[in-house]
Amino acid sequence: MVTLFTTRRPDAEVRQHFNELRTIASIDQQVDAFHAAQPKAPDPVIIEHPIEPGDSQLLGGGMSIHAPWKRD
Repeated sequence: MVTLFTTRRPDAEVRQHFNELRTIASIDQQVDAFHAAQPKAPDPVIIEHPIEPGDSQLLGGGMSIHAPWKRD
């Protein structure tokens, strides 16, 4: 059996653990608040092109997706 001698109070480690948990919870709340405050990214613009006659009509029409970036 190993006996450790320390000058700390017996409940000091427990209190330190709970303080660390509170700090982590506080940081998590701040991170969540930061992400909630950020503006929502605009949805991409999806364009479906008409089906062209010929062999490719079996595949359907073309499709393109554009990112609607805002220019400041």
